[in-house]
Parts: sequence; structure tokens; C-alpha cells
Amino acid sequence: MKSLFFLLCLLPFIGLSQTTIVKGFVKDEKGDPIPFARVRFVGTKIGDLTDSTGAYFLQSYYATDSINIQFIGFQPQSLKIKKDIEQTINVTMRVQSTDYKDVVVMISSESPAVALHKKVIANKPINNKEKLDAYQYKLYNKIQLDINNLGEKFTQNGLVKRMDLVMNYLDSTSDGNTYLPVILTESISDFFFKNKPKQKKEVVQATKITGIENVQVNQFLGDMYLDLNVYDNIYDLFNKSFISPLAPFARSYYQFVLEDSTFIGSDWCYKLRFEPKRTGDLAFTGEMWINDTTYAVKQIKASISPDANLNYIQNFYFEHFFEQVQNEIWMLTEERLILEFRLTEESKILGMFGRKYSKRSDFVINQAKENSFYTTNSVEFSDSAKIRTPDYWQKNRPITLNVQEKHIEEMVDSLSKTSFYQSMKKLVYFGTTGYFQFNKIELGNATSLISKNPVENYRVALALRTSNDFSKRLELGGRVAYGFGDEKLKYAAKIRYNITPQKRGMLTGIYSYDIEQIGQSPTAASMGSTFATVFNTAPFDKLTFVNKIGLNLEKDIKKDLILYGGFEWKSYTPLGLANYQRVLNFDTVNVSNIKTFEFIGRVRWTKGEEFISGYFDRTSLRSVYPIFSIQAIIGMKNMFGSEYNYQRLEFQMEHNTQLGMLGRMRYGVTAGYIFGTTAYPFLKVHEGNQSLWLLTSTFNKLNFMEFISDKYITGFIENHWEGLFFDRIPLVKKLNLRLVSTGRILYGDISQKHEQAMLIPDFVKRFNGIPYMETSVGIENIMKVIRVDLVWRMTHPIPGQSPFGIRARYAFNF
Repeated sequence: MKSLFFLLCLLPFIGLSQTTIVKGFVKDEKGDPIPFARVRFVGTKIGDLTDSTGAYFLQSYYATDSINIQFIGFQPQSLKIKKDIEQTINVTMRVQSTDYKDVVVMISSESPAVALHKKVIANKPINNKEKLDAYQYKLYNKIQLDINNLGEKFTQNGLVKRMDLVMNYLDSTSDGNTYLPVILTESISDFFFKNKPKQKKEVVQATKITGIENVQVNQFLGDMYLDLNVYDNIYDLFNKSFISPLAPFARSYYQFVLEDSTFIGSDWCYKLRFEPKRTGDLAFTGEMWINDTTYAVKQIKASISPDANLNYIQNFYFEHFFEQVQNEIWMLTEERLILEFRLTEESKILGMFGRKYSKRSDFVINQAKENSFYTTNSVEFSDSAKIRTPDYWQKNRPITLNVQEKHIEEMVDSLSKTSFYQSMKKLVYFGTTGYFQFNKIELGNATSLISKNPVENYRVALALRTSNDFSKRLELGGRVAYGFGDEKLKYAAKIRYNITPQKRGMLTGIYSYDIEQIGQSPTAASMGSTFATVFNTAPFDKLTFVNKIGLNLEKDIKKDLILYGGFEWKSYTPLGLANYQRVLNFDTVNVSNIKTFEFIGRVRWTKGEEFISGYFDRTSLRSVYPIFSIQAIIGMKNMFGSEYNYQRLEFQMEHNTQLGMLGRMRYGVTAGYIFGTTAYPFLKVHEGNQSLWLLTSTFNKLNFMEFISDKYITGFIENHWEGLFFDRIPLVKKLNLRLVSTGRILYGDISQKHEQAMLIPDFVKRFNGIPYMETSVGIENIMKVIRVDLVWRMTHPIPGQSPFGIRARYAFNF
């Protein structure tokens, strides 16, 4: 059962229905035509009456595997047909005998609601819009964001009270919660879909965002990224997998009740109510109206179950309205979504309402365009999309904006002048970045102001960078630090310039004169981090003083293809146990520092990947496809004192995927090979972790510089089981705990030829045919933010140390 469920969650519909055509003649045994005979697909209301010549013609997406022929005085017949093709079936009917037998009436034990749901599921492939070869439509989208949970402190603020415009905009929900609209977005676009292969494209004809200054999210306001298909088995929302009430296995998770029937427009429909069978399941409560002939969804209204194991989302509600735009072609025409975000249900901290309304019209069905039309950017903007006049919006907007929506920009401008708003804005920015903004300058970083390590003892640091008020294309930054142990001043500088804002091209120059830990994960807290150095599990006794200069360019070639190229010059000076030694004339000599000059090239591709972009930084929106990356690093001898010739080639793959009720899985593999000869710090120093902070991108029981390789392969798999187990334990399920499990493996080797460049220290271990493996099991969502893992080092034990360890982290997850 679990295997079947797993497959159902992972696999899309394999065979989508085509039109079935059945035609022919109905005659009696003498060969005479029978006019007005009823011919229909068995189990449906789709049929035809024969004409005066006895001819009939059936065409439908909703064909079953048989047709039934009936006429008074003749024996009914049922004949098998072939679906999804055109065929001719001629029928000869026999006169019905008058010798009747007893009729036995059987009462079905199956409830009407279950019988109706089975018919809906049977017709899903037919009613799903993705059965079509192609479609297009005109789309209007409106999204509004409101601040809610304001409380009396805000409304009683003297400056706010004097702003009549702001006070006029305050509104209340039915439960008395005060909210204030702050962002309104609108877009008008043409949306295109083509099957075989599936391709989408959206051409934005008009777009505007009014309200609080925001990141560049225009491209995410259409159907490319906000499209919820009710016929999907799983709804991927908030990085969770919700069971659809229209899934084939939905009856295992929902109770269905047939409540009513009536006309909706010209369509006779049945009302089917649904609610979860168990608390804690990621499911919905709501109702849907089903058309009685096609068993298509006419309307659906649903909200997330109030007992779902979900953080911060206090409510998510959606309404979908469908129309038959052509015979047997049902399309979504109108949609409403409402989202309420708050830390907790009783929280007094500001929350947010999100509302979406969309209207689709002007449908064109099964008229595909050339393939070249779809292979360009998935979202395009017409030249005048961002400069449309009020008259254009008045003419093309399918609804009328209310007074609040019309003047939201004026209201936000007034609100932004209040000290309350300015304080909240700076506080949120500081909490998410560690930097505090002073007009055109930002000071930080809060996470590295004070730290400690064996070389510097106590260390203080201060970072400085320009804000977006200084420039939206150029960023200047720097850092100074001082160690009281070594009495040395460290410093760094960074310049970023976006050379092509329309299609990101970020040019970055760096200079650094500071202490680093070689073999520390790029996602780990740095040596200057307070957390990493205070809550450590082993001494940082293999540090390196690094003098580094670099220049690189990250360029978007297409929406999902990123190229990276640059160079770095580095000088390493060992500190602590990380000494550098060579054999010279049969004598072992110490080396004070080593230098290298590297060219770096990288290609990164993920099908369908998109980003939410700020002016300098951006966040990837998780694609359903794997991330592939190939990187080449070339060390050039004699370039600015560089001492080594070597070439490093590395391949990476990582994938995040939803598993339905089995949670979500992240897995990946990395493989690399280093050609040539170089010093061990420039080989692959496998990333470790020497802090109590749990890292999700590396080995948590591996020490720094414990393994070094010139050929290697690593793999990992992590599964977040969500509430699958804990939600089924009485009392415990109230805590909304979630199980997570992880496995990691590493194997590599190092050639003795690198001893010619530098002796490999004794603290570096060899694999000796045994891979390094560790696994962990943990509980996450403790108090909604904390995750604690028990990590087991399965191989290569360290004498005198336990193979088990506790690691923890905090993260905000829905």
C-alpha cells in the first residue's frame, strides 16, 4: 500500500485522454434503418439519437469502453469500443421477446458521495486542462498585501491619528482584527500552454506595483508561478505536500458527504462536502460542486484544515470557478485566494494578509504556436508593460478598484513618514541581515562583533557597506577586525556592480587579509562568528592566514542557466598545527607560505528555476527539477608568484522533491578529480563541522582537514517526514513535532605525487578502502523553530571519542 501511495505521489498522469469518435448505422434484422434509437456511452449521459437513415455519431473526451443502444421493442445492446480513436460500428437490433423474467432490485452498500467521487476521479484526465494539445487565454491578476494584527499601539500613535488618510484605510475583519493595505500589484498578460512537450509562456502586457518599496517580483504575479491546479494529486504549498480532495487516494484521508444538488447557471451540479479524517494531516476542509454529465468540477471552495501541522499560516482559503468554454472543455475562469500569516494564533506581533484575485478570458483551444515561440524566456514583458496609462488600466481591468486600492500609494507614502514605520522597517532588516541601516550606510554584522579562537584569543570586528539608497547597481563594503591574542589588524573589502540589471550580470571584486579555516563549509558560520567559535566541539588548531584578491562575474544567460567566471590569487600562511613542510635535498624544511593563482569557471543549470531578486542578492525559488553544476579550477604556475600547475574538475547534482504524505526529500551527489600536482591545502579538503550548530550541507561529525583527496565522491539524502509519525501519537501530536532523517557518505583517495609539492601532515587520514559514513535522526519544529539531531559517526571512529553527537539549529519553516 505504501509503495503504491509513493508512486502515486511521484508520478504525473501518464496517459491523458484524447477524443473518442464512434459512428455507424442502427438497423433491424431486415436491414431497415431504425430512426430515433438512443446510442450513448455506458455510464454517462453523453449520447445521440439516430437520424432517419439510422445513422449516429458520438464524439467525446468522456467516452467509456462501451456504447449502449436502446429502442422501444428491441433488445438493448452494449458493445465494446476502443477509446481515443475514430471507429465505425454498425448495429443490428433484434426484436425484444415478451417473455419477461423476475426483476431483482439490489441496494448498493456504497454511499452516494463515494460513488460520485469515484466518477470524478475516473474523469480527471479528461477534465484536466493539461489534456489539451494547447491553450491560451487573457489573464488579469490582482494581489494585495495587508499588515494585520496592528493593535491599539499603532492606532493610538499620535502621528498616525493625525493622518486622516491612514486612519481611513484601517479596516477590520469579521473577528475585529485591524489591518492596513500596504501593497497592491496588478498584471494583465497573455498565457500560453503547449503539450508534448509541456511548455509554457507568459507575455505581460501591463504590470504595476504600488505601495511599500519591494523586491523585483513582477514576473511572479502571473500564472507561471501562482497556478494551483485543483486536479493535481498533491498541492505543493509553503514547501509542504497537501493531499488534494481530487486525488485517487483522497478517500483514505477525507470524509465525503453528498449534501445538495441544483442548477449553477445552465449546469446541473451535485454538492460534495469534504473534511479530513484525522487531525494533523495536511489536508483541506471545504466543498465542491460537480457537473452531473461530465463530472467536472464546477466550483470548489476550500481552506486548510485548522489542525494541520503547519506553522505561521493561520489560514489559507481558495475559491475556483470553472466554465465550459467549448464543448467538453472546462477551464478555470475566476479565482480567489486569501492567506493569513502570523507567528502564532495569539501573537501580538504584526502579521500579514495576502489576497489574490484572477480572471481568465478569451480562451483559444488547441491552436499551438511554433516551438520557437515557447523556447524564449518563460515570462516576457511588452515594451510598454510598465508604463501603461490610467486609461489603459481603466479599459482593460475586468473589475473596479475600491477607494482604498485606488489611493494605496498615497497612503503608504504618508505611513512611511511615521517613526513607528521607520523603526519597524529597520528592525526587520536588522533581524534578517545583521546590518543596521543609517541612510546610505549599513553597519554590522551582528553575528560577528565578538568571537574567540586559539590564535587571536578574543576578536572584535565591524563591517560596513553601502545601502540601496546609495546606489541600486553599485555596492561598496568592507570589514575590519582585531585579535587581542596576535595583536594583528585584519581587513577585507568587497565591490559589487550589476553591469546588466535587466539580465543579471554581477561583477564582484574582493580583497581579504584575514584568518580562515580551510575545510569549513561555505554555508557555515565563519571564523569571525560568535556562535561557531564559542560553541565549538574541538579546538580550531589548524587555522590559516589568507591574503586573497579576486575578481569574478556571475551572468544569467537564460532564466535557468548561470555562468560564473573569474580568478583568485591566494597566499596561505599556516597557523597552529597546519604546518607546511617540504623535502629538499633529503631534508625536511618548513615553508612560511604558499601561493596560487586560479582561474575559475562554473556552469549551473536547473530547468525552470526562477529567483526573487533584490538589487544585489536574490533567493532561488525551488525548482521541481535537479540542480546541475560543473566547475573547473585551473591553477597557473608562475602567475604572480604562483607555485603550482593543477586542474580541478567537479560535478554536482542536488534535488529537492516532494513525496506527498511521505514528506519532502533532498538528495545530491558530488564527484571530482584533480590533475597535476599541488600542495595539500589546494586539494579537496573535505568540509567538516566543529561546532554544536547543525549544518545541513556537510558532515557534522567530521573534523576540519581530517580527510583530503584528489579524487572523490560524496552523496547525501535527507528526508523531512513532516508529521507522518508524530501526528499519529496521542498527546504528542499537539506539539506539532516532525521527524527528519539524514544519511551521508564520502569516499576518496590522495596520490603520493602531491608529497613532492608538500608533505601531507600526519593528522590527515586515509580512507584505506572504507568510506566515511554518518547518519542522523532528529526532531524538528520544536517550539516551531528548533531542530535537534542525534548524529552517528558510523565509520573511522576516533579513539577516546563517542561516535554520537548532538547538533542543533534554528530555522523558520512552514
